[in-house]
Amino acid sequence: MKRPKEIKINRFQLNVLLNDEQKEGFDYILNQNVYCGNCGGVCKQGIEIKEIFLDSLNDIRIEGICKECKGKVARVLEFGENKEFYQKAMEFRKSIDN
Repeated sequence: MKRPKEIKINRFQLNVLLNDEQKEGFDYILNQNVYCGNCGGVCKQGIEIKEIFLDSLNDIRIEGICKECKGKVARVLEFGENKEFYQKAMEFRKSIDN
């Protein structure tokens, strides 16, 4: 089966894709678990999101800026392994393709 292409999504579209539990995990990870190569550790003040992508595995990739040092950061959240999320993401892709 051919992998879907990576697509850029916005915050509204992300909120449609994630359930309440996934949103909590997403927020926690972005505020407490993003590594900044410039700071040499976790972004202590969180990150400012610049772009959001739904990748070819239906994982979410965030690109942003460390709020502490303004260094570029990125984080992949592996939601695509969740069968329910994967199906929802595939239906979402179809809906925006039309």
